[in-house]
This record gives sequence, structure tokens and C-alpha cells, in this order.
Amino acid sequence: MKAKFSLYAKHIVLCLAFLFLPYAFTSTNTIFSLPHLYTNAHDRIYFFIYFTLLCFFYFNYYFLIPKFYFSEKKILYYLIITLFLLFFLWISTTLDHPDRNFLDFRSSPQHFGNPPHPFPKDFPKPPSFVKEMPFDFVGGPPTQYGHTALVYLIGVISSLLFAISGRLQSVEKEKVKSELAFLKAQINPHFLFNTLNSIYALALKKDDKTPDAVVQLSELMRYIMTNSNDEVINLTKEINYINNFISLQKTRLGNTVIVDYKVNGNTFGKQITPLILISFIENAFKYGVNPDQTSEICISIDIKEEQLALFVSNKKTFSVHSESGIGLQNTIERLKLVYPNKHQLKIEDTLEKYVVNLSIKLG
Repeated sequence: MKAKFSLYAKHIVLCLAFLFLPYAFTSTNTIFSLPHLYTNAHDRIYFFIYFTLLCFFYFNYYFLIPKFYFSEKKILYYLIITLFLLFFLWISTTLDHPDRNFLDFRSSPQHFGNPPHPFPKDFPKPPSFVKEMPFDFVGGPPTQYGHTALVYLIGVISSLLFAISGRLQSVEKEKVKSELAFLKAQINPHFLFNTLNSIYALALKKDDKTPDAVVQLSELMRYIMTNSNDEVINLTKEINYINNFISLQKTRLGNTVIVDYKVNGNTFGKQITPLILISFIENAFKYGVNPDQTSEICISIDIKEEQLALFVSNKKTFSVHSESGIGLQNTIERLKLVYPNKHQLKIEDTLEKYVVNLSIKLG
């Protein structure tokens, strides 16, 4: 909601700045002079011309460019742009000099004999440095045409640049979404495979905790099915998901592992990309547990204002596990896509331990 309000506010400010642009740096040597729309016909004309140019900017951006330029009808688009330019030149002359035709002004005898005064009575007087310039550059239709054409072309070019830039950004976003969908499709089955292996191990031992583990797994899968495709989710739900996962692992491993797990800070009102933390935690249980000895895993999540810090540490039990699995690699790629320049990841990978320090800016 804030982003939309900020966007609308920017549009309003830019539109007002454009409409009042002709009244900046006036000939009276003042930086800005308010237009006298009720008493000055010249001000009314310029205000109307700039208003129509502004309307055309949005018409070009939202209709002409998508309808013709992006539809491979560029010749028709350029023809329409040229016709609109002639139209604006025509209304500029008709409003300012209703007794003249902008097409035959140059052939008028008055232009070569007695040129009309470059500024009508109700026009503001030009600055002193302009008086020494030739007539063609200080007043009359030639300057008026050039000014209108310049503003018009700037509007056309800028709207084209904005539209092309927006289209490129849309294509990039779609590409990122496709990549994320592919990565999630790899992560979810990978996680399910590991968890089913855990429950299978409980069932082989005929452990009484097997039914509870099945219930916990169902809660985890419900979360994945309903929330994993969302761009962001409430941080409280993500923490609850992690709680269920760790509880399931404790149930499976029993006394063979000591888990030091803690969450500090307030999760209320904060959001995070779903399943962005679990791979680091899952990696610790996968590669840091030895059934023949007591293993230790340390997991802490600290939330301070808009910053989340994840710390995961485990001792390596087998050297073959020193390489990260597919789930962890995909999560690292997702971090680069979802939180560019908004996260810091430091991994300490030695022969004896594996330590992860991850910091994410949630805002």
C-alpha cells in the first residue's frame, strides 16, 4: 500500500512540475512566476498546451506503445506520432495566433517586409539578452514551433524509454520467478525424501513415537503445499515450521543428539520468503549426526527490528559429507535472487565443523 501511495505521489509531483515548467525562469528575472490563468491569455494557452502534452504522454505510454510499438507495428506507430506532432503544432498556432496558418507563415509577405512584433501585447517581455538575437529565435511561430516540438519529442522519447525499461524489468521478474519455481521444485522433494527416511528409521525400530512423527510430517507438508509458492509469508509461520521440523528430528534421533535451539526477538508483523532458512538447519541434521556417538547441533535465530540473523553450527561426522547437498545450493541461489544486496551469508566449512552465519534484511 505504501509503495502504491509513493508511486502515485511521484506521478502527481512530476505532473505538476511539468505543467508549471513554462513559468520557471521567466523574463522578469524571477525564478518562478505563478500563471495568471484568468487574466493572461498567453498563460492559459501555454497551460493548455502543456496539459494536452502531458495527457498525450500517458496516452502514448499506456496505449500507443503497447498497442503498436510492442506489437511490431512500428511504422504505423511512427506515423501516428508524426500526425500528433502536426496536431500539436496546429493547436499551438491556432490558439496563439488564430489569424495565421502555421504552414504558410514563412511565405507571408509580412515576414519579409514588416515582420510582426514577436511578442503580442499580453506576452511577457523577453529578457535583455534576448533582444540582441535574430527574430527567428526570439519570438513568433518559428520559436513557438520549436519549443512545442521539443517538448513533444522529449515526452515521446521519455515514454518510450520508460516503457522499454518497464518491459525489460517485467521480463527479468518473470525469469526470476521461473528460476525460483525450478529451485523450489528441487528443494521440496529433497526435503520430503529426507524426512520420510527419518520416519522409516523410526518404524524399523518400532518406536512409539512413529505416529507423532507422521503427524508432524503432515503439518510440515501442509505448510509446504499451502505456503511455499507465496513470495513472502508471516515470519511467525516460518518459525513454527522450523519448530516442527526440529521436533521431528529430535523424535527420530532421541538421545543421540543434543540440540541447542533458541529463537530471540519479536516475529509479529514481519515477513520472510518461505523455506529460505530450513535448508541450513536440515543440512546440520543430515551431516552433523552420528548414531554411534552423541552429536551436538547449535541453532539460533535472532530478530532485531527488520534484521534476522541465523546461526547454525554442527560437527562433521563423515568427511564425505563435507560437500553441500542440492537443497543447500539451491537455497543459496534463492537468496541471491530474492534478497539481492539484502543478505550476508558466511559459511565456515572445515574438516571438523560446518558453521553458517546468515543475516537477512526483512524490510
